[in-house]
Amino acid sequence: MAKNSKKTSPTTSCACSSGCSTGTAVATAPRTTTTASPSVKTVAPTYEQIAQRAQEIWKKKGCLPGQDEQNWLEAEKQLKAELARK
Repeated sequence: MAKNSKKTSPTTSCACSSGCSTGTAVATAPRTTTTASPSVKTVAPTYEQIAQRAQEIWKKKGCLPGQDEQNWLEAEKQLKAELARK
């Protein structure tokens, strides 16, 4: 019988100037490093890096609820682009 395991997502509190107290759940993302070929290595951003950037995006947007996934994906996209330039 398979065990149903749920991962809990950390929540963040808003410290924006509007004073909202709504927290947001941060989605989980795998921490993987992929390789295109044996000699070329692509480094993926860590979970912590994505979570921090997603929170920054969330705050810039005014701590709007219901934008967790969009913020996460945008953070991941930004970080991957930054790492690719290095």
